[in-house]
Amino acid sequence: MTECCRRRQVPQVSMPEAVRIAYEEGPRWVQCLGPAAGIMTSCVLVIGQFLLCSVYLVFVAKNYKEIGDYHIGKVNEGYYVLGLCLLLLPLFLIRQLKYLVPLNILSNILLYAGFILIMYYLFSGLPSIKERELVKPPIEWIEFFGIAAFSLTAVGSMLVVEANMAHPQNYLGLFGVLNLAVLFILFSNLFFGIMGYWRFGESVQASVTLNIPQCEILSQVIKFCIATGILLSYPLHGFVVITVIFSDYSNTEENKRKHHKLIECVVRIIFLLFTGVVAIVMPNLAALTELEGAFSLSNLNLLCPALMDIFLCYGKGYGRLKWRLIRDLLLILIGLIFGFVGCAMAIRQLIHDFRVTLGQM
Repeated sequence: MTECCRRRQVPQVSMPEAVRIAYEEGPRWVQCLGPAAGIMTSCVLVIGQFLLCSVYLVFVAKNYKEIGDYHIGKVNEGYYVLGLCLLLLPLFLIRQLKYLVPLNILSNILLYAGFILIMYYLFSGLPSIKERELVKPPIEWIEFFGIAAFSLTAVGSMLVVEANMAHPQNYLGLFGVLNLAVLFILFSNLFFGIMGYWRFGESVQASVTLNIPQCEILSQVIKFCIATGILLSYPLHGFVVITVIFSDYSNTEENKRKHHKLIECVVRIIFLLFTGVVAIVMPNLAALTELEGAFSLSNLNLLCPALMDIFLCYGKGYGRLKWRLIRDLLLILIGLIFGFVGCAMAIRQLIHDFRVTLGQM
């Protein structure tokens, strides 16, 4: 994207615009595909963020249900999702990113307060590491990669944050905001992944918060902190969809903007309701997480950047022994295999769960 800005001599471009520019810089036979490729990238961004927000609703609903079942008795998880949608409605109608900053600061505080507290349960009663199966069959690796990729696929949110930074030049670079954030996320996931499996073994849930006791005050505080932290980050991730729709594709003529705010609010409400519907009919947290991770990672983190690099380097060459072309083709191959297999496995599980849900109605 930075290279696209340099070639067009503009300060900033969105990801769909960058894809279009990259195609226009490539071979003549792909140049006409630029506009279509940009639209497809927008669709992938929207679908990825939609799935991400659906996963968040499922995660929060399951943790709130754990608390609610203990205090008020068992209630269908769908009612918790409906309640969350009502709570999110005023927050999701906030139209400017700067007003979401306090929400995300509070979200981070709650999340890491919960992470610190949950260590009490992770380190209590640790069995011998020899009791755990350290290597799983390769067929299960795909599911792992899909779920692990979920934490590294927030490309849409990354782009929105960079676009609204006062000093976007600090975003990239070896010690830039992006690298430091991803490194922090990576080590956090390594820690909780290792400790969660070491502590709970084969009984570990899709979220380790569902493994800690339901009846203790401390565990309920942990569930509430982490779930609320995730809930408060929903408006930021949904903001990406609105940005794609109304910044990249809305008509800016004055006569077209008379009902712009009303239309945007309606789109926000529809998006929130649709994520709620998906969370109700597909409550399998692991499968939904795997689907979002496989879909977004394969498209936004592998296929899209590799294709862009191939087309941008078309005129100036691919380096000695065409190493850049080989690297990009390898990324495309990995993206296609990972995306197809990961999405297929997740969709199969979600279809099965959907049929079970219909049978219970």
